[in-house]
Amino acid sequence: MVPATARRSRATAPTGPYSVAREGSIVGETAEGTERAVVEFDPHSRGYRDDRRAVWSELRRCPVAWSEHYGGFWVVSGYPDVVEVAKDEHRFSSRYEPEPVDGIAYLGITGVPRGRGIPPAGIAEADPTVHAALRRLLNPHLLPPAVTALTPFMEETAAWFLDRHIGAGRFDLVGDFTNPVTAVTTLRIMGLPPASWEHYAGVFHGTVAYSADSPEYREAMALLPGLVGELFAEAEDRRRHPRDDLLTQLVELRGSDGELLDDGQVSAVLWNLVAGGLDTTSSMTALALRHLDGDHDARRRMTEDPGMMPLATEEYLRYFCVNETLTRTVVEDTELHGQQLRRGEYLLLSWLAADLDESVFERPDELVLDRAPNPHLAFGIGPHRCIGMHLARALFRIMVRQVLDRIPDYRVDHAGTSLYERDPSLAGVAAMPVTFTPAPVVGGPRPW
Repeated sequence: MVPATARRSRATAPTGPYSVAREGSIVGETAEGTERAVVEFDPHSRGYRDDRRAVWSELRRCPVAWSEHYGGFWVVSGYPDVVEVAKDEHRFSSRYEPEPVDGIAYLGITGVPRGRGIPPAGIAEADPTVHAALRRLLNPHLLPPAVTALTPFMEETAAWFLDRHIGAGRFDLVGDFTNPVTAVTTLRIMGLPPASWEHYAGVFHGTVAYSADSPEYREAMALLPGLVGELFAEAEDRRRHPRDDLLTQLVELRGSDGELLDDGQVSAVLWNLVAGGLDTTSSMTALALRHLDGDHDARRRMTEDPGMMPLATEEYLRYFCVNETLTRTVVEDTELHGQQLRRGEYLLLSWLAADLDESVFERPDELVLDRAPNPHLAFGIGPHRCIGMHLARALFRIMVRQVLDRIPDYRVDHAGTSLYERDPSLAGVAAMPVTFTPAPVVGGPRPW
């Protein structure tokens, strides 16, 4: 039996290897004379990857607890505690500094442990002053009025990619539809050439969707330096030949020191935007359509009543929560849910666990299409809430609607479907073949 609550005591030395029932079990207490709830939790373990929801359910019994793995880190799984951490930049920093600053080596946002060679996330890990300036720059391109103005282009793009395969009666819904639609839209917003979508989509998808020993991952990594070089070249072109686009505004932006952003900072922001705009929305759409393949009642309701789409969108966001976790660094000694956190320690907070918290959501493990209210955290909360959330919602609705309206009898090849393998912080679909009754082409010429 796994105890319902953590055992706490004042220990002076570790008592040896823990013996636990399963990943997520509450197992004991730490050393150094402090009371700490300790859990057996390794976000890179097979047990976690195979059954994340059950692991988080177990962990929420003690919503703030310490894991000994990777040098030790706090695991934050309860909804109120995740919200508290995400909103409070003064106590819990998203900053990334691999070399200690004032005695702290800041972890950033990208996982425990942080993978080697991962560059700074250009927006999420920026200096607060630069972060505020970046959001001011991006808002006009990503707030609802801009998304509404872009909607005809997104609809035409989705129709065009579907038209390319609709007569064949089969395609890979991810590689041939959701990835290219999101890639073209993202590149257009950023001022990068939409015609290069295949190159960008292939690299970004390959680096997150496949295991490190797969040929897809190796191919994407081999192409990565060239892609970074392209971003540098695009930035330099805007410096020499300014245009009326977001990229020009970005290279003209000045940091907190009054200096223009350098190539590294610009490429980090571009990387952050492309990765965030491309793969997460593609994955959420594919996961939703995979669910509708198996839930015939939900599929019927969504097809017959387009008015359900807004509530259904929020529920799919909550239920799948494809961007699952984020990390923070403790800036000052503090308390969280009765636990004493020390300056310089790391936290891993789970949006997914919070979105499954039974104290906030009734029947959280069920996908309820018309759930309301739905205060999910799929886009985060606080100063770093996803700036692309309005675009993501619009793209999701457009792509789901295209599939339900134009190939309503689509069937997923589950044996040929593969899910993300590499990154424990992301859930998604690497490939998802579908078959359907061939239908006529309805769109016009390529929209870009």
